[in-house]
Amino acid sequence: MEKKSLLQKINYIFDKKQKMMFVLLGVMIFIGGLLETLGVGTMIPVVTVLLTPDKLQSAIDRHEDIKNTLLFFGIQDVSRLTSFLLIALMIIFVVKNAYLLFQTYVQSTFISHGRNRMIARVMAEFLNRPYEDYLGADIPTVFRLTDSDIPQTFNLITNMLSLCSEAIVSLFIFIFLLFQNVSMTLFVVLVFGIMTLFITKVFKPRLNKIGKKNLSLQSRIAKWRIQAIYGLKDVKVLNREEFFVRNYYETGEIGADVARTYTVMNNTPRLLIETVFMVSVLSFVLIFLRAGGDVTRMVTTIATFAVAAMRVLPSVNRINTYITEIAYKQPSLDYVYENLREGMKNDEQLKLRRANSIKEKLTLNDKIEMNHISFHYPDSDKNIFTDAHMEVKKGQAVGVIGPSGAGKSTIVDILLGLLHAQQGEITCDGIDIFKNYESWLAQVGYIPQTIYLIDESIRENVAFGIDDDKIDEKRLWQAMEEAQIADFVRSLPEGIETKIGDRGVRLSGGQRQRIGIARALYNDPDILVFDEATSALDNETEAAVMEAVNSLHGKKTMVIIAHRLNTIANCDVIYKVEDEKLVETTLDK
Repeated sequence: MEKKSLLQKINYIFDKKQKMMFVLLGVMIFIGGLLETLGVGTMIPVVTVLLTPDKLQSAIDRHEDIKNTLLFFGIQDVSRLTSFLLIALMIIFVVKNAYLLFQTYVQSTFISHGRNRMIARVMAEFLNRPYEDYLGADIPTVFRLTDSDIPQTFNLITNMLSLCSEAIVSLFIFIFLLFQNVSMTLFVVLVFGIMTLFITKVFKPRLNKIGKKNLSLQSRIAKWRIQAIYGLKDVKVLNREEFFVRNYYETGEIGADVARTYTVMNNTPRLLIETVFMVSVLSFVLIFLRAGGDVTRMVTTIATFAVAAMRVLPSVNRINTYITEIAYKQPSLDYVYENLREGMKNDEQLKLRRANSIKEKLTLNDKIEMNHISFHYPDSDKNIFTDAHMEVKKGQAVGVIGPSGAGKSTIVDILLGLLHAQQGEITCDGIDIFKNYESWLAQVGYIPQTIYLIDESIRENVAFGIDDDKIDEKRLWQAMEEAQIADFVRSLPEGIETKIGDRGVRLSGGQRQRIGIARALYNDPDILVFDEATSALDNETEAAVMEAVNSLHGKKTMVIIAHRLNTIANCDVIYKVEDEKLVETTLDK
């Protein structure tokens, strides 16, 4: 595999719009470097005027063009010229630092929002991967990718931009210093003391408040992520990927604004101190001169180089720091690059599948078939099924039994299209379900052994993954009636708005299963698939839940995977998993 450089990987993971922003930031950084150098360079004419006013007056008198130009601007003598230059220098420093603060705003907007877009992009790619990819997934590593690696990658980008900025400023100032005789001077303790007190009283409380808000936002962002990942099978079967990605992204956008505000405020003190410092010093000089003070007692050429040294020495230190930080954070960039490159392959596969899809919706009018399926998991060569066959006719209840580990739940995942058989196909009225997979999912309701419940209301759990304003209230109650949980919900003090706690801890096992059945029924699917949906319940609770299931007999086509025989007692057809086959059987065998 061809080894990519740091810049090649950055070029790969960012889109065209982001690359254009890089160019814009490069231009802004260059302009910022010029302004930084201008701030140092303009000290020379000011100091020259202050130290040698007589020589300057003689030079003006000798050059009629210069004299006429100054008169045009209302400058009649050196004193007025000095005042003009001092005011101009103050304006330059105010404009320079205002520009640098704006540059920080633009750079921070690019970094914080770009980071959020990439995290949402990775999450979307994660949810759209084939289900087989999750079977051996390292979930903590997935969390690390979004929580750490992507932020670290954008910190690296920040370091690179800052390095460029500091390098340009340092280069210009070093070129400037080649023509000067350098020394260090002038520091105003009073100005810094006042500014330190101001920052402590004004900025510290606001930054503390922003920090608390950021913690709250990060909790909300993590909530969307965990709900989507822990309920992955429900999300995919119900085809709700877009709902979770969108809500995650929109919450993250708020977080991005908070991050931008923090960065701007965090950079304001340094620029504010420099601005106030320079304006204060120059205002003092201006007042001193206007009062008739002796210039030679106060200012020397050392002031210019003091400013240069104050700016260039920290730049050199930061350049070295950025280089080491880029080296430290590059592994995060490498991991993000590898994941996004893999995601591009999955995107191509998804586009190909959709391009080959038929336009007609899949509808069950005759039967579902598992046609001579052979399957083994990606990390194993041992077949779970070999040339297995099963038919499910419309309106039938088909039971599947077998010992633990025989592959009963694997049948469900293959039937739902989550796992892809190496041989054979799943058909609906003779059409491969992958010819229009979204249409297939739209008519399938899935009830697992453990119902994934989010820490929200019963309403939001039944209408899982649907925006609040798009929930069909009539269909919601119909689904709960069919699942035989509507009366229980009505009896609750807060009714359908009752919060059920994390993973439904406030509900009994039977109530959780009924909510799962109501969720599966909400879209009014033709097919219901029960994956040992009552195996974790006690006999009495199971009998109550099975009453709800049996009430759907004949109304829905059902596939019931069961461990207990009484669970499938009312099924029309029963298959037994044995010897890598699906064998039709009866309960008396």
